[in-house]
Amino acid sequence: MSQENELQAMLVADLAQKCEQETQHYFRKKSHDSSYCLELFRRAILRADEEARNALYHQYRPQVERWVYRHPDFATLNQDAEDFAMQALERFYKYFTAEKFNRSSSLAAILNYLQMCVNGVILDCWRKMHQAQFEQMEEDDERTTFGQEPSMEDLLEGGELWQLVKNRLKDEQEYIVVYASISLDLSPRQILVEYPDVFSDISEIYRCSANVWARLGRDPDIRRFVALK
Repeated sequence: MSQENELQAMLVADLAQKCEQETQHYFRKKSHDSSYCLELFRRAILRADEEARNALYHQYRPQVERWVYRHPDFATLNQDAEDFAMQALERFYKYFTAEKFNRSSSLAAILNYLQMCVNGVILDCWRKMHQAQFEQMEEDDERTTFGQEPSMEDLLEGGELWQLVKNRLKDEQEYIVVYASISLDLSPRQILVEYPDVFSDISEIYRCSANVWARLGRDPDIRRFVALK
């Protein structure tokens, strides 16, 4: 019997035990065998096997929570680490598709994606928490007459917070990501449709968005301004 057939014949409990051992080796930077964990993830993702998903949840939830605690923005958000961990795992199963799994050949690749999901849910929470302030500044700064569509400059010019944010943006891509996501409430896919000449693909928007929101969230002047409001 081939190794692949042997893995597929193993019980979830046995796979989980082997996967836990190999995961410990991975985090200790020791030689490890990804095959047991890959088979467990295969069942969870390709077959939506609830037993496999439960095994992965119990195994990786503590690690996901450690990633949450280590995130530089976690301390500024009024939310439990366990809540973020649950959201990150839900996000993982939503976006880590069969196609992504088939392109992943190691435990490291899958865990890196899971850690990206942690970053994503924390950045989303930071954005939602401050979106009200941005929208209020947009309303206060509109200088257009009734019936006129405000331009990008009309929305972003003026207002201390908007100006502070603009001064932190490095290029046109960051400018558009902030404007489109806050002022227009566009999703990354919608941004790609609206600005095809600025972004080559949706992954470029995700990278730009993650970078700019993380940087703005750490900016001491922006944090100080929001805290005073």
